[in-house]
Amino acid sequence: RGDGSIPDTMVVVDGQVYYPEFGVGEGFVGIDGNHILHVGKPTAAEIREKDIRTGVGFGPVLISNGQTVPTAASGINPRTGIGQRSDGAILMLVIDGRQVTSLGATYQDMSEIFLSYGAVNALNLDGGSSSMMWYQGGYINNCASVVGIRPVPTTFLVLKEGVKNDG
Repeated sequence: RGDGSIPDTMVVVDGQVYYPEFGVGEGFVGIDGNHILHVGKPTAAEIREKDIRTGVGFGPVLISNGQTVPTAASGINPRTGIGQRSDGAILMLVIDGRQVTSLGATYQDMSEIFLSYGAVNALNLDGGSSSMMWYQGGYINNCASVVGIRPVPTTFLVLKEGVKNDG
């Protein structure tokens, strides 16, 4: 609820649905047992039916089945998103913002970037000071907050093949 302890939307971890009473907000992104990324506004029952193994609510959906989804007007802000190409590659996008070197992006900007990389499905995740990407031991972008990185209750973690997440 803003302090990094409890998410405010439904979350799926290892196929288990947590906080179904919270719903999915403006959208949901989940990865099924066949590594297919799904976007939309599913119910907990639909998530189980589709064998979603990992997922989180946020939104809005930016691209569905290769088509841009109309979204409400959005300001220019730091942004984070996730998508997938038709060949199965997962795309992760983090855009700095509120800085001299990068003002940020709109939802439309994100859709255009995802499409330019061949995304067939994509969703906006939490932005602002949550827009951080860690790679090989360090952050590779700049935090938009003057008070530092904000704790968040969920994240997408990418590990090398064969490595287990023990926490």
